[in-house]
Amino acid sequence: MRKITLIIALVLLIAILISGCGSRKPVLYIFNWSDYIDPVLIKEFEAEHDCKIKYSTFDSNENMLTKIKSSTQSFDIIFPSGDHVSILRELDMLEELDKTKLSNYGNLNPNILEKAHSFDPENKFSIPYAWGVTGLMYNKTFVPEEVVASRSWNILGDPFFDNKNKITMLDDAREVIGAALVYSGYSVNDISDEALEAARKVLKIWDMNITQFDSDSYKNELQDGTTWLAQAYNGDALQQMAENHDLDFILPKEGAAMWMDNLVMLKSTQNKELAYKFINFLLDASIAKRNSEYTMYPTPNLAAMKKMGSCFTENELINPSDEYLDKCHMIDFLGDEARKIDNIYEYIKMN
Repeated sequence: MRKITLIIALVLLIAILISGCGSRKPVLYIFNWSDYIDPVLIKEFEAEHDCKIKYSTFDSNENMLTKIKSSTQSFDIIFPSGDHVSILRELDMLEELDKTKLSNYGNLNPNILEKAHSFDPENKFSIPYAWGVTGLMYNKTFVPEEVVASRSWNILGDPFFDNKNKITMLDDAREVIGAALVYSGYSVNDISDEALEAARKVLKIWDMNITQFDSDSYKNELQDGTTWLAQAYNGDALQQMAENHDLDFILPKEGAAMWMDNLVMLKSTQNKELAYKFINFLLDASIAKRNSEYTMYPTPNLAAMKKMGSCFTENELINPSDEYLDKCHMIDFLGDEARKIDNIYEYIKMN
């Protein structure tokens, strides 16, 4: 009798295990920048498709690239900036997208898709997700108006900050060197000896005030006064300003780096069908509108932008004027020549 009871128990256990395996939800692995998607949308997609999203974040393109090249975990969807789309293409890591599985692809702004040709010539591998510019965020409690009145990148070198250790810049070589290049009158993509020497001289002055190079924690540190002034992305700044009216943001008068972040699928993607469904979900006009209002970045989704209110579309910190954008430079892929910029950046960080 005991043997029969044991056999029955084992049969029931096996049945439970089989049942559990059969009901296991599909998982989608996503790798994105922090604070860069409305978390409510993640929950909605999971409920709609009876799946689970494993969501991880990175704080720089360089860290993202290192992680996906070295990790045993295969991410399904990642959000690289334009120049790193080019790098991932050269490494043959990207899945060519099947647009027939993206019924909402037509919502994208044709002008934005054309700008994306600089890193994805035929829009084969990437979907524009958001774009923006870089500037300076500061805490008005600690930084007097006269210090920032110039609205210039050179605020980073203002004597007011001497020996205070209250300034941070992004942990991104192209953004840091790019700011110095733009201030010196060059494009962020200019790697001539003349341009890089000018940027090096400017950074040598700015670096005396810089505490650290960081792309994430400055958002909290500006709130509590650990940092007073930080190089920042406009959407990140606007998110923080909505919570703390002591914070403000400057579009430097010389211009700035302009960037575009994108959705891509890796060739190693384990759940391509679910990945396509997620991309198409984000391309829905109403979903894209909600997401853009959360991140405070303009969306490349033209159908979504048409649904936006004037408080969003006419805010020049979100949507800079055409006149200002004429002074901004899309960060291009420089190939091996980017080492010249990396070398300056590493020198500045180490000294």
